[in-house]
Amino acid sequence: MREVSIWRAAFACLLGAGLVFGMYQHFWAKRIAAQTAPTTTILLPWITGDDAGYSTLVGIQNTSMDPFGNSPVNGSCVADAYTGSTHYGPGSLGSFNAGTTTTLTETQIGTATGLTLANSGQRAYLFLTCNFPFAQAEMLQVNPGGVISFIPGQVVPSSQSNPQLPPAPAKKL
Repeated sequence: MREVSIWRAAFACLLGAGLVFGMYQHFWAKRIAAQTAPTTTILLPWITGDDAGYSTLVGIQNTSMDPFGNSPVNGSCVADAYTGSTHYGPGSLGSFNAGTTTTLTETQIGTATGLTLANSGQRAYLFLTCNFPFAQAEMLQVNPGGVISFIPGQVVPSSQSNPQLPPAPAKKL
């Protein structure tokens, strides 16, 4: 009886590892494919105003300068914000030179897009569209005690309009 339980546990572990590996491969394949396009769109799922002492910072990196033989590309980013049923933007966030990291506040994003997050717990999500490959972005939420939460942006593959759907199956030639 005990031997059967050990085999079941081993099988469950192998099955779980296989599923995790499969999801990892699927995620990274989509992320890498999106990064080879000349434009990168990134979803930041949650930003907030400075209510109750919380602050949102958005970091944008132009990582087109790298050791992998890619050509450095300077460019700019545009933000579109959504809260409730309202779209704010698009708004220009400025220029980003290759190899740089820029940190923006929620106020700077609001100035660019027209988004106003009142001190009432209002939240929004943000799409950044950068006209250079290999753009990366993340949000930093700083709480009143100074603790920072890191929330990575999700690169939206250029071949699909909805990042929640899997990519279309490959066509046979």
